[in-house]
Amino acid sequence: MLSHHELATLMLLGDTDKRLEAFDPDVLTLHHYELVEIRQRDPQGSTLRLTRQGRELLERLRMGAGG
Repeated sequence: MLSHHELATLMLLGDTDKRLEAFDPDVLTLHHYELVEIRQRDPQGSTLRLTRQGRELLERLRMGAGG
């Protein structure tokens, strides 16, 4: 089960590439559960992207919230 911090990070990522710290514990957990893909782009940081599973989970959460 994901923590509220991990769920918030998942929602923050949405459907677009964002720059967040790849070594953040919440990001690492999402990566472990194959919800986020970590893509190294340059020395300044990583680009994170939701996987198919991550997008599906986010959509289910939105539908469950009435959205």
